[in-house]
Amino acid sequence: MASPREAIRERGWTVEHVPHEEIAKYNACYRVVLDGELIYPPAADDLGIPRNEIWVSEKWAKYDRFILYHELREIEHRAAGHDKATAHELAERDERSLWLDNPRWRVMNAEWDEGRAHLPFPGE
Repeated sequence: MASPREAIRERGWTVEHVPHEEIAKYNACYRVVLDGELIYPPAADDLGIPRNEIWVSEKWAKYDRFILYHELREIEHRAAGHDKATAHELAERDERSLWLDNPRWRVMNAEWDEGRAHLPFPGE
């Protein structure tokens, strides 16, 4: 797979880093068109995200690789017909299978304010 940023660029989407205070409740969000279908969670309406943009909190920009991968996988799972909650869970599953042993991914999860503490770390 191309890097998440390359995959986003190839689809004609952009990544915007926004002040954390603006997106703190969500940390990252999107409103994109994939295969002719507009895909976005309700939070995109709350935030006013324009079409074909993925927003990431400036606070988490140093972890773009992981966050953008998650958002891409979630979008793809939504396009496959899954609801927002299931798509999010499947994207987390995809992350775990790819980065479970990646120290930087683990540091990101440890630093996350809330919402990622539930990710299992088998064997620990």
